[in-house]
Amino acid sequence: MKNVYPVFFTQAKDVILIEVPDFGILTQGKNMNDAFDMARDAMELHCISLEDAKEDIPLPSELKTLNAS
Repeated sequence: MKNVYPVFFTQAKDVILIEVPDFGILTQGKNMNDAFDMARDAMELHCISLEDAKEDIPLPSELKTLNAS
């Protein structure tokens, strides 16, 4: 089953900050291409860790329940 998870990208002075609320991930990228790669890599590693620990991967949150600020 494929799911779509909300990811927030915030332009800071020198980097793009990335938050994936459903996984508690905070990371950053040098530019948008790097930010997408960093977000994808962090999410993949987190899901692998959950699977290795025999834990369920959470379902995506609904956008209306998240605070993007």
